[in-house]
Amino acid sequence: MKDYQKVLLLVWPKLEKLTEFIGQYAQAKAYASFSGRETSEQCVQKILDYLYIRDCFTVLREQMGEVFAKLSREELYLLEYKYFRRKRKLEGEFAQLQCNFCERTYYRRQRKLGEKLNSLFLQRGMDENWFFRTFSSVPYMQNLLERVKRAGVLSAVDKRCRGELHVSDAARIARPRSHGI
Repeated sequence: MKDYQKVLLLVWPKLEKLTEFIGQYAQAKAYASFSGRETSEQCVQKILDYLYIRDCFTVLREQMGEVFAKLSREELYLLEYKYFRRKRKLEGEFAQLQCNFCERTYYRRQRKLGEKLNSLFLQRGMDENWFFRTFSSVPYMQNLLERVKRAGVLSAVDKRCRGELHVSDAARIARPRSHGI
């Protein structure tokens, strides 16, 4: 799986709030435009930039929703476990799902899921060029991409959730945290 695809997966749980907050920020910028020190043209350009970013996130949300609709329940669970790390979702929606397989099988299934997601993203036209065309002006996405390239996916996952997740009922006990994390 490519780094930009990992970024798309990492940002997925936050897309709804990001879209809402950016829209609110653009609206607040418009309401407060009379008190700014910038010219009207600069103010309007910033508002348009915010609206463009909001629209990019809205389109991304729709496209990723269509991609996820083509995944099985187990594949959604594996995505949730590796990328999203939403404990409520794992213990709620996926509570009855039993993944009683060994660690090696888990990594094989994650690799196979990565290949399937790559294929689905490319079928929807979501390749690397599309990512850079769409999100080159979004600092949040560029910073997240740099973080993933530099330190991997776990650098962008919420640290509080790392030691609390499990793959099967046999591994429900939380891992002890190391001092480095």
